[in-house]
Amino acid sequence: MTHRDLLPAAMRRIRVPGAVLNCATLGAGEPLLLLHGWPQTSHAWRFVAPRLSEDFLVVVPDLPGFGASSRMRDGYDKKTVARLLHLLMTELGHDVYHVAGHDVGGQVAYPLAAQFPESVASVTFIEAGIPGLGNSEDAANPLRGGSWHFGFNMVHDLPELLLAGRERDFLEFMFLRDSIGLYVTDAIDAAALDVYARSLAAPGAVRASMGYYRALPTDIADNRALSGAARLTQRVAVVGAAHGIGLSWLDSVQQAAAEVSSHLVDDCGHYLPEEQPGALSEILTAVVHGAAPELPSMT
Repeated sequence: MTHRDLLPAAMRRIRVPGAVLNCATLGAGEPLLLLHGWPQTSHAWRFVAPRLSEDFLVVVPDLPGFGASSRMRDGYDKKTVARLLHLLMTELGHDVYHVAGHDVGGQVAYPLAAQFPESVASVTFIEAGIPGLGNSEDAANPLRGGSWHFGFNMVHDLPELLLAGRERDFLEFMFLRDSIGLYVTDAIDAAALDVYARSLAAPGAVRASMGYYRALPTDIADNRALSGAARLTQRVAVVGAAHGIGLSWLDSVQQAAAEVSSHLVDDCGHYLPEEQPGALSEILTAVVHGAAPELPSMT
């Protein structure tokens, strides 16, 4: 089964200034942009996007550097990536839209909402926060409970050397690790793992993927400047997983937004879109509609 089989919409590559973005659209209604996390692709939304398409026009891109989108030489700071995604939504004809981002997708969602406040109607951070704000820097420090992979991914050339030919093994380790891995261990099956491994094994993909981490010093400075200039006034939500990072980055979002709702999903690890797609879909639907969701049943 291929990527295209699992997202029931035509994938197409859309050219914007600076990149070509691989993208699926499905459904009708208010536009909702879904941004996947690291080290995945738009395939991560294969369970969520069809559900949300019953109420919204869902836009599901591969982030720059992932999947079939451009693997640029540079430009992986989140402000630049956010501008590319805004150009994508403009090219698709959406002047106003909602954004939800998982993991690094959430890191992109912040400068997208901050730079284009009149276009982004709501923003949802899923197992994500804003680097440089709150206590977020602890996430990159293993001595404070953070993950080792931040430092590894930021080292130039070493991941490219060590992961060549071992991409699938690396991903399997990341997904199945005891801390910040899968709680629903079969949510990413062999077929999905193959999709992610093929993406990471493509020429330039490890370099591009790690670019999101190597840009973190720039992101921290940018986020502090953006948050100092103005707070987000859109609807803002943080969704955490009980066995993931949870709500540990909530304070970073509260520093950047005037009002934030928060939701914790039980029986779930870090990969919430794949582990609890029903729960996440109901929460996102409520956020976009401006409702106050009750935590749904975990299906």
